[in-house]
Amino acid sequence: MMEAFRNAAKGWVAKIFLVLLVASFAVWGITDVFKGFQAQDLVTVGTRAIPAAEFQQQLNQAMQRLTQQTGKQITLEEARSMGLAQQVLDRMIASSAVDDLGGKLNLNVGDLAIANSVQQNPLFQGTDGKFDRQRFENLLRQNGLSEQAFLASERQNTLRASLAGPARANITLPNTLGEALFKYREESRDARYFTFTVSEADVPAATDADLKKQYESTPAAYTAPEYRGVAIMKVEPGDIANRIQVDEAQLTEYFAANEKDYYTPEKRTLIQLSFPDLVAAEAARKRIDAGEDIMKLATEMGMKETDITFKDWTIDQFLDEAIGKAAFATAQGAVSAPIKGALNTALIKVVNVSPEKQSTLNEVKDKVRATVQLNRAREEIQSTYDAVEDARAQQTKFEDIAAKAGIPILVIPAVDSTGLDKAGVDLSIPNKEEVLAAIFQGDVGLEADAISLPEGFVWYEVREVVPSAVRPLEEVKEAVRGDYTSNKLRTLAADKAKAIVAKAGTTSKLESLAVENGNATIKEAKGLKRNQVSEAFDGVATLALFAAKPGTLTWSLEGDGKTARVIEATKSETPVYSAISVLGKEVADNAKSGLGEDLEDIMVKAIRAGADVTLNEDLWRKISTNAAP
Repeated sequence: MMEAFRNAAKGWVAKIFLVLLVASFAVWGITDVFKGFQAQDLVTVGTRAIPAAEFQQQLNQAMQRLTQQTGKQITLEEARSMGLAQQVLDRMIASSAVDDLGGKLNLNVGDLAIANSVQQNPLFQGTDGKFDRQRFENLLRQNGLSEQAFLASERQNTLRASLAGPARANITLPNTLGEALFKYREESRDARYFTFTVSEADVPAATDADLKKQYESTPAAYTAPEYRGVAIMKVEPGDIANRIQVDEAQLTEYFAANEKDYYTPEKRTLIQLSFPDLVAAEAARKRIDAGEDIMKLATEMGMKETDITFKDWTIDQFLDEAIGKAAFATAQGAVSAPIKGALNTALIKVVNVSPEKQSTLNEVKDKVRATVQLNRAREEIQSTYDAVEDARAQQTKFEDIAAKAGIPILVIPAVDSTGLDKAGVDLSIPNKEEVLAAIFQGDVGLEADAISLPEGFVWYEVREVVPSAVRPLEEVKEAVRGDYTSNKLRTLAADKAKAIVAKAGTTSKLESLAVENGNATIKEAKGLKRNQVSEAFDGVATLALFAAKPGTLTWSLEGDGKTARVIEATKSETPVYSAISVLGKEVADNAKSGLGEDLEDIMVKAIRAGADVTLNEDLWRKISTNAAP
């Protein structure tokens, strides 16, 4: 989420510092590794220190992000084997080196600048485009951030931007490079092609040895993710509203105070024709008076019925007050006299009228009761929260707490980090993303704080952790067999396509090749570009087309894994380059942006190389090898 904050503000730091400083992310999965040396400094960079506890937070966050991206729980050993711990450390050192240089240069950022940056971040703005304080606080809370920690991080990143930002300034793109990039992006090609499909009947039945080889060569494909058994309790106003008793006096009192909420204004379905002046409108009215249908006039004016029909409009929906008043003064089935509005002149036919209605209490009693119950429930949420917390403090079982409090409980035997059970069913979990993240940060026996909802709370209890493991071959044998067959089909299709192109050489025509391959239908695609994917040409086919010379044949595999296409590149065109054209400027701007990011990377690396870095080698060895402290 912190990355989203950066991206929304279009800062450079999200690209360089993928793991950002945060104050309060829960520790998950690697706590024991850091026991005994959280208080020690792992690295010093100039005058800046990186404590082991801070590195622990950063590594946790990086592992969590990778887990979300892959859908598989990343263990500490896996993080070590892929070099994640070293990457996190390197980024933190680079970040501290930039901070240290900023301190030496006496760079500072004022509170007003930080406040303006936060208020202008689209992530924190409401539907009106203005800063929404409640949204800001909710997003921080959902991501485990305090306001103070987030603002401190913003201040640091603004300081870094003031150092690295100038690397983007005054970038001049050579005209030759601009022209080359333009031609590469804007070249278009036409193609003719046909497809053929290989059959599963052509694939020999897999032997046990074949299946074993397929299984052992791709263990990740048959690895079950980590699952967790969990109990979840939720309370929102709607969960406890039905149990609240409301008497007749309360219903009467509420209805009297909110009677207007049960009033339905008059609504009309109308047909409106607009004219440039009264003369044209009056001429049209005469034709209608003579018996001509209003829709015939609309057709002559190039209008469709859907364009001029307004269903169930209230008078306040009219932007033009004069037209609205006239529309609501015209009888059902009648056509109004020409109406002179502020912007145009109109004729209106009233198709249907739904009269206004003020409902009585008896007519809407059930709705009123539900509303009163919901309002009372909102007032009782805090007392329900207090009762649940008191019961948890007494080690009461979740099932007993839920039964006594009258709130829903969900017991899930197994769920992975994406919300799927062992059968692959997507489970319905309240406040799903946040609750799953918390569940996979917790552990069996660990009492976790309630998760706050806009109008309620969620409690969860991790009851079992089933580690990620490769499923036995017998359990996944059919999946292995399917993968073996799919791989063989892809190989057969690719080999056949290669053979067709090789045999054709430079003499065979696409027509004769199509005949030889079952009288396949030849299709055409025109105006294809490298960076565009169409229904006719996916990314693989487009890549193959642009890798071939015009007038030659090439091939590509289709997405189903058993179909291939033989392609003839028929024509290539490139528009004339102009540095001052819209497209030319767009290409140049994109190139400058990329060059600017590269220069910022180079600048940060240079700052890092010149920094005075001291690593606590003994501490790093213990952390990176899981040696006892």
